[in-house]
Amino acid sequence: MAKSMKNMVLLAAVQTAVDTDPLPTGAANAIQCRALMPKPISAEFVERNLTQGYKGNFGSLAVGVHREFEFEVELASSGTPGTAPAWGPLLKACGFSQTIVATTSVAYAPVSSGEPLLCLYGYIDGVLFKMLNSKGTVSFEMNPKSIPVMKFRFVGEYSIPTDAPLPSGTDYSKFIQPQTVGRLTTPTLSIHGVNACVSQFTFDIANSLVWRDLVNCGGAYSADRKPAGNVTMELTSVAVKNWAETVRTGAKGALQLVHGVGAGNIVQIDAPAVQFTGEPSLSDDNGVAMLAAGFSMQPVAGNDELVITLK
Repeated sequence: MAKSMKNMVLLAAVQTAVDTDPLPTGAANAIQCRALMPKPISAEFVERNLTQGYKGNFGSLAVGVHREFEFEVELASSGTPGTAPAWGPLLKACGFSQTIVATTSVAYAPVSSGEPLLCLYGYIDGVLFKMLNSKGTVSFEMNPKSIPVMKFRFVGEYSIPTDAPLPSGTDYSKFIQPQTVGRLTTPTLSIHGVNACVSQFTFDIANSLVWRDLVNCGGAYSADRKPAGNVTMELTSVAVKNWAETVRTGAKGALQLVHGVGAGNIVQIDAPAVQFTGEPSLSDDNGVAMLAAGFSMQPVAGNDELVITLK
């Protein structure tokens, strides 16, 4: 019988230890997402290349067997200042700390060690793909006239797929409806001191993410991160900002984005040392000159290249 891509459920829970299944449930650990795509199996393949007196294929064997999940989650706060969002465990498994100030804010900042492992259950219409011991990376899309989203990729342990019904009592009530990106709902986007008129804004945490499979050890491993992004904005006068000279001199400047209106709906992104990288380009948007440029987010004192604050 055909399997429906509409009948899909994702559960996620932080593990207390390696190889320990936290047994996520639909009531406590459901993730409201889109574009869910668990890979049945991820691996490299080595050919046997046998010599048997005739030509032909002699097969190959899978090595480095693991699993990967990709999916998107709408970027919205929890609806209540000081209450962590339901997607918080995902961000922590992507190398972020979580700091809660009661009734006020929840902040996420990058860490260089100690990020937890995540257990993911991906159901596709009666088939369960389970993944333990996973770590992830995430990118953000904050483009006008669209829903802001986080795009996750996780790498973890392979397990044999099984037939299993969708979990009962699935609860998505902790996920609130996002506010779309635009002039009325995104009051601040400042780059190097310029309140830019932006038509496109994305950035990627860019954790290096690999699956290591060695004798006596292995698992998901992230050796580094290199946060970077892209912005397209209206070209300003030189008096406002000389963007070419900003690129040439390698100047660093602050970036702040505030999205959402009303307490419990605000997502604020601060990056203190943004440097433009590569050659910026010009384009025509309905007769308006637009400047597109890539940038990197750099630390100042360490683990502070960006902070995501919900309030």
